[in-house]
Amino acid sequence: MAANGTSSAPKKIFMWVNPRSLSTSFEKCVGFMDGAQTWHEPYVTCYFNLLFNDPDTFTTFPKMKTFVKQFYNAQKLIDAGGHLYQGGNLTSSKQFNHDWVKDQLEKPLAEGKSFMFIKDAAFGIDGYYDKLPEVEAKHTFLIRHPHRVALSVRRLLSHLVEYGGKMEDFEIGSGHPFMAWEKLSPDPMYKLWNYVRENIDPNPIVIDADDLQNHPEQMLRKYCEAVGIPFKKKYLKWEKSDESLKYFYGALDQLVWGKNEGVYDAAFLSSSFLPLNSPVPETIPDNCIGYANEFQEGYKKMYETRIKPE
Repeated sequence: MAANGTSSAPKKIFMWVNPRSLSTSFEKCVGFMDGAQTWHEPYVTCYFNLLFNDPDTFTTFPKMKTFVKQFYNAQKLIDAGGHLYQGGNLTSSKQFNHDWVKDQLEKPLAEGKSFMFIKDAAFGIDGYYDKLPEVEAKHTFLIRHPHRVALSVRRLLSHLVEYGGKMEDFEIGSGHPFMAWEKLSPDPMYKLWNYVRENIDPNPIVIDADDLQNHPEQMLRKYCEAVGIPFKKKYLKWEKSDESLKYFYGALDQLVWGKNEGVYDAAFLSSSFLPLNSPVPETIPDNCIGYANEFQEGYKKMYETRIKPE
């Protein structure tokens, strides 16, 4: 695999994340930058395909049946032609496997594009590092405090499984398919960060979601400088409509599912980074602690290396 560098080769930039880390808002921001060719979670789609086709999935995670039903509803909408993202660059998830994605990301940039930005969750590539594209690329990481992440994950998972009880009784622990599937590492992003440091770039770029929200111009300017994108102040604002996402590359049914289920509502309809109005909670409910603890070590180590606001 080629090492990172500053040659004149086409720029390909990865933004690796754990779920619920402000990443889709960041992706939308970058998607409006001049010359951006944006990929939305191609390796996550590979992961979903593996998960949905594993005969043990519904035994291990019985609540996944609700999740699959939601994807089925998205596909029905696509088949009927009644969705927002017609006429763009999105592709059926049936195309996606790790080899296919590797081939796609190794292709030259689309005409008129000056860089490729791939936002993806680290769990999608976990166990498949040999399927990373063999091209010159920048690997960057967006982290968020595990307490904020755990609270957001609890809201999302309770929604996806159509939980109707009290939130304080909804246990996320680590028993869900984005952490506990037998193919996953305990903290896939921390593992990937270490892999990148050891094999690709000893100093990968790390930014923190709280820094990005509280110091958007400083952090976005520094990120752009670090990856070689000329910064423009206009990048701090972007269109609120999510219709532009049809010009992303990725799985059509995953985007339609996200739209149907409101998974990405705040991000899809964002138009800027909003400042935080509360500090990181020092304590979180008992039913979130197990999940948050899985990511504490990785977060602390990566946080020490982050790009800092001035």
